[in-house]
Amino acid sequence: MPHPPIACTVVGSPEAGSGYAPVMTAASVATSGNELARQWRDPLARTGTVARGVLYVIIGVLAIQFAHGDTTSDQVTQAGAIETLAEQPFGKFLLVAMTLGLVCLCVWRLIQTFVGDPVEGDDAKDRIKYFGKAVIYGVLVVTSAKITIDNWDGGTETQQASGGGDSQQQHATSTLFDLPAGRWIVGIIGLVLIGAAIYEVYHHSVEASFMKRIAPEGHGVGRGIEIIGRIGYAARSVAWAMSGVFFVVAAVQYDPTESKGLSGSLQELAGNSWGRIVLWATAIGLFLFGIFCLAEAKYRRRT
Repeated sequence: MPHPPIACTVVGSPEAGSGYAPVMTAASVATSGNELARQWRDPLARTGTVARGVLYVIIGVLAIQFAHGDTTSDQVTQAGAIETLAEQPFGKFLLVAMTLGLVCLCVWRLIQTFVGDPVEGDDAKDRIKYFGKAVIYGVLVVTSAKITIDNWDGGTETQQASGGGDSQQQHATSTLFDLPAGRWIVGIIGLVLIGAAIYEVYHHSVEASFMKRIAPEGHGVGRGIEIIGRIGYAARSVAWAMSGVFFVVAAVQYDPTESKGLSGSLQELAGNSWGRIVLWATAIGLFLFGIFCLAEAKYRRRT
């Protein structure tokens, strides 16, 4: 019975006494690379999720402080949360740890883009979502690295260095307005954010779909994670929806200053009597989302 062909090339000749070694084909190299990526997927996911959890815990604390009147809304940003680490004991080393954690988060999403995920999905739409998140986290890595370098060199600038509050977002919106159909692009970004917020509320706050990623030890732990997850996702969705609305308003009025992110959205809420209730709920919810991320890092299903 004939032997099946072997997918490698033999180099050298045993008759010549020079030895021989198999040369890996492109297919086998790709297979080995995918297997290596799968092996790293779980530790990178857990490390990156811890970094995201710490980031949201700090954002939540800053939002609560703003609601209480102890800080300005300009501080309640992702950059502001990272800069807060610099003010802590061993702040420089905490900044390095945060940056490395965010790198893990970005690389994990890139791995999911190429090899999929047995828990979160392998479909094309899932991989597009993973890639989009990798890009977002990549931008955050750059921000964190810049803040780390500035502080390591003895720099004292904080919000000015990162373009405090919504100034970066407004500058980006102004740049988009200069592009062909830029006004439409800004409007579409707003609608996408609103759509993403509605999706998050339905799938996570209502259906608790995130629990498929969790393997808790005991019913009580699982129930607690589910509760804080529902609240946390709802709070994050409120922030996304408000930011989306401001993008749409900026597009309609053709005014980049109308574009607002988290800090501007919270500032708007603080300016209304009814809004303070939403402000407090969102602030506490963002803090709980950070706690949920830390719990997910511990109880996440192995992938």
